Amino acid sequence: MKKNNKGFTLVELIVVLVILAILAAILVPALLGYIDRAREKQYVLNAKSALTAAQAQLTSIYAKAQPSLTSADKSVIKTTADVPGTAFTVYLSVTPADDKTSDHGAYTVYGAEYTENNVTMWFTKDSKEWAQGTYTAGANAGANASVSIW
Repeated sequence: MKKNNKGFTLVELIVVLVILAILAAILVPALLGYIDRAREKQYVLNAKSALTAAQAQLTSIYAKAQPSLTSADKSVIKTTADVPGTAFTVYLSVTPADDKTSDHGAYTVYGAEYTENNVTMWFTKDSKEWAQGTYTAGANAGANASVSIW
């Protein structure tokens, strides 16, 4: 009699499973790295959106010769930015509340600090890039005053 063995042996199946496990062990950390980098890029995009909204509103109140940044202005910034950040602060040369409507620096953002999901990003006008960490006012010349937006 002739035997027709048309299947895989147990050893062949185990070898295939071991190869798949090794591939999974190599690929999972790489994929997690991609996910983390994508999340960081999203934080930077959200921070840029908040900064753009803040600068646009500051330009608007400068054009109106408005002496201060009101809570309504801060609300407009948050609504315009439409980001899930938990904290956002801008750094100016002087605060608009100092009645220095002729001082352009009171309406120009020299730096910003944005926090989302316990990740803090900061921006300086000089570097023109967002970096992770805590902002220090000495890192940017001209930034003496801070205004917490939310």
